Amino acid sequence: MSFFYTMQNFFEALRHEGVPVSPSHATDCYQALNSIDWTVEDYFYSALFATLLKDYNYKPLFDHVYRNFFKDSAFIARIKQRKEFLRKEDLDGLEGEDSLAGDLIDDMNAVVGVQSEGTFINKSSSSPDGRKNPLAQDFRLDSIDDVRRMETLFPIIAKRLASKMIIKNKRNDQNFINFRRTLRKSMSTGGIPLDLITRRKQKEKPVMFALCDVSVSVLQFSCFALALLASLEKFFQHVRSFGFVDEVDEITYMLRHADPFTLRTNVLQNARVVGRRGYSDYGITFKNFLERYGGQLSLKTTVLIFGDGRNNWFSDEAWALQEIRNRCKKIYWFNPEDKDTWDTGDSRMKEYLKYCDKSFEVTNLLQMEDAFGEL
Repeated sequence: MSFFYTMQNFFEALRHEGVPVSPSHATDCYQALNSIDWTVEDYFYSALFATLLKDYNYKPLFDHVYRNFFKDSAFIARIKQRKEFLRKEDLDGLEGEDSLAGDLIDDMNAVVGVQSEGTFINKSSSSPDGRKNPLAQDFRLDSIDDVRRMETLFPIIAKRLASKMIIKNKRNDQNFINFRRTLRKSMSTGGIPLDLITRRKQKEKPVMFALCDVSVSVLQFSCFALALLASLEKFFQHVRSFGFVDEVDEITYMLRHADPFTLRTNVLQNARVVGRRGYSDYGITFKNFLERYGGQLSLKTTVLIFGDGRNNWFSDEAWALQEIRNRCKKIYWFNPEDKDTWDTGDSRMKEYLKYCDKSFEVTNLLQMEDAFGEL
């Protein structure tokens, strides 16, 4: 594997561990490596550390990934054995004379165009060898093996989202000057504010009610969403989850272990989510949800709806969703279908979106990660 692809895999591994590495960070890293003698490992490590790590709290994760890729590895040994090929200016004219030289020439030339092609962006749909990025795999899976492969990626998404939320909370955790108390205090010093009185901005954690379509067509998507939401519960004041097909039932207690695979069977076997018809009926679901749980909604509650909005030609009962919106703070809708298919056929998304504060197209894990990052 060439140096270029080794570095790309290194960046991806950092992202998977929750360390934010943007395309600009990757470009800065290559520019730094071009400016030093990276046969000296201390220089090599320092260049990576200085350009890729913007928050010191991520240092343990960074060091762990670095050791896995470079510390005492054959890659570093190979670089040290070919010191004469390491500087870009020394590579001119050597293409084809040595495999390492050729790799490094190609790698350095590729750096120039990498930003525009998005090679370093972790949301790329393909990996360097042309395979589809599993994080961009559509939720409509063909086999149980595909489902299991996707489930192995769940901890990666959960960890990355947790890191984003921690950073977001720290950014909002600021002190503000209390001008009234500061001015009052300054009266004893002739109006000179020698002491600044501050107050901490108190951001109350939201209460989440998740309403999930668990019919066959979107079951995989909903179970991943529920499990991911459960893994982030510490960031919310409270999370309650409800499953439905043409009947709605609370399934909060089933999310204790947040396992997407066992959750599917658990919900279908132990929750009353299937009624007389057995087909998705959003209208009757919203009516029943409002009747049973509407009194527990408040202006501190955010309602999350996971489903495709396909109502099998039953009455949409949009008035019930409107009443739910009147009783809560916000409604967010997460749809696993492409946006251009919304409101086609038996979809009632056009009617339902009138009462939603925001909607998200969530066809794969990457889009799910982005959407959850807005909560």
